[in-house]
Amino acid sequence: MKLELKHLAPYLPYGLKMKLLNFPFDGHIRILELDCGHDFHFYLQNNYVRPFLRPLSDLTKEIEVNGERFVPVDWLEDKYYTLNYREQCERLLEQDGEHWINQSDYMLIEQLIEWHFDFQGLIEAGLAIDLNTVK
Repeated sequence: MKLELKHLAPYLPYGLKMKLLNFPFDGHIRILELDCGHDFHFYLQNNYVRPFLRPLSDLTKEIEVNGERFVPVDWLEDKYYTLNYREQCERLLEQDGEHWINQSDYMLIEQLIEWHFDFQGLIEAGLAIDLNTVK
């Protein structure tokens, strides 16, 4: 598997940070946006881009987003109390690398993207950096 624009595109509206590998300045970080710079395509094509994402295991742990601390699965159940998000999150966690999107899961996946969760298995594939490992 190779990181492609299709993997990054869902995160475009949400300020996803990425690390460029083999960049002249070690540890160069960019924000994913429509114009990431003239050299972004080169880095993506040569597999030198690593987005910072949250593993799905963080769904049941307290995280911080925009200065607010919460447990994602609890937040989802409080906001959308008519839908069983805890069950959907548990199903995603049990898939063991089998990542798929069901139409009924669209609202859940959209929220996970906004919070920079890795719903595509990019961390396991070595194509993304676990946000928990970044200081």
